Amino acid sequence: MENQALKEFLAKIREQIQLGETQIALDSLQSYLAAASVKLKNELSLQISRYNRLRRDERKGVISRADSQAEQARLDDALLEFLDEIPKFIKPEASPSAVVKISSNYPEPGELSVEKIIGINNLRQISWIQRGLEVSKSVCRILTPVGYGSGFLIGADRLMTNNHVIPSPEIANQSYAEFNYQQDLSDNYLLSHRFRLSSALFRTSPVAELDYTIVGLETSPESLPLSAWGHLQLNPNANPIPTEHVSIIQHPNGGLKQIVLTANQVINSSAQYLFYTTDTMGGSSGSPVFNDLWQVIAIHHADGGVKQDPKGNHYFANEGILMSAIKPHAGDLWPKQ
Repeated sequence: MENQALKEFLAKIREQIQLGETQIALDSLQSYLAAASVKLKNELSLQISRYNRLRRDERKGVISRADSQAEQARLDDALLEFLDEIPKFIKPEASPSAVVKISSNYPEPGELSVEKIIGINNLRQISWIQRGLEVSKSVCRILTPVGYGSGFLIGADRLMTNNHVIPSPEIANQSYAEFNYQQDLSDNYLLSHRFRLSSALFRTSPVAELDYTIVGLETSPESLPLSAWGHLQLNPNANPIPTEHVSIIQHPNGGLKQIVLTANQVINSSAQYLFYTTDTMGGSSGSPVFNDLWQVIAIHHADGGVKQDPKGNHYFANEGILMSAIKPHAGDLWPKQ
């Protein structure tokens, strides 16, 4: 039987949608489903991506007001249908013990508002950090005859990095992927594991185009299975919009594995490019750019220089290539997830 608290929670979300508070509804759902099943989170991510894309098109003036309203109605209908599916995947014991009261009403003059969400809801379940540690296993250091880079597993037998890190089959056959090159809480080095890259599986796109390479890996009876490092989920359907945040797990300067969780706002996007303020260094090329569901939405590849956000402000930004642009080119080497 559906938990009463869950029923009240979903009823509140439906009310917010009917009142035109779709953004508040999506923020509430994203916070609640942070520890839910992959299926639910993927579906919600798709709903959020569609909503954000509509808002972006409105701001850019590429869609009329009438078309925007019609599309908003379709999105709201799809979101209401999604709400009907949630109880099938949520166990009663995992339901909220109390409904979070979220309101868009402003306090009357003289009233004190003691707490509120500022813009996008950035609250996360504590398990979000645990999930980040889990996906970090799939990120590796790339060692080539001419330098270092970063890369990440996208399947049981393949990884992705930049073309300017692995530009050719010849370089691939002379290069290695090293996993677990990091320190523990006591600053001790963990045991790392190297795998030779293999051009038996290889596809690439030049730096001036998509700047990515998919390449295979070799294993041996003495090595750990590649499955020990898992693989990352790619999402080509969730291009972020300005003010959203991304995270990058990387090997800057070919050194120990590091992560950026602060000052990492998306500035803008253009064609296949995503621009963000996340810190990177030489050797970070080929790192995965994650959304807040730990899905890879871009691959970091360059210093983007000074960019302008939609409000006209100028920022120094780093640059990644969107998965939505890479997927069509990758063809049959794109992982089946």
